[in-house]
Amino acid sequence: MKRLVAALLFVALIALALVLTTGGEDERRAAAVPALTVTRMDGAGDYELTQLASAQTPTLLWFWAPWCTVCNGEAPKIQQLTEQAGDRLQVVAIGGRDELANAPAFVERHGLTGPTLLFDESMQTWEHYRIPGQPGAILLDRDGRERGRWLGAFDPTLALEAAENL
Repeated sequence: MKRLVAALLFVALIALALVLTTGGEDERRAAAVPALTVTRMDGAGDYELTQLASAQTPTLLWFWAPWCTVCNGEAPKIQQLTEQAGDRLQVVAIGGRDELANAPAFVERHGLTGPTLLFDESMQTWEHYRIPGQPGAILLDRDGRERGRWLGAFDPTLALEAAENL
């Protein structure tokens, strides 16, 4: 009987250690803003994502592709969200899954002037935030920690509501 109790206690301690160590890793990963630079579409050089770790407001990262039908439907709503949000939410639109040369037509077609417009041909940002397809959106708090995630079509006003509750 003592051996059974000792064995069960040993298994319980191992399980607890695994939970504690993997949980901490997930939290560190969620808090980490990648040290990546992404091409700005306005020609002003590169955008350092690390600046999102000390933003004045929450940030919505919206991931899109120029050829994506759903993205084309959401783009006007993203522009409208940017205008409505004012200083309550920063919107950063990160294009990808295509060549940069195809992105300006998408931006012009939808009159995107409000969000910070980036294009990540390398897809490193998409990989860091585990965006499997487009569109996708990640809500970051002022410290750059992920606080919300939407994959596929979504109502951008949900991001503003979530940001106001941070």
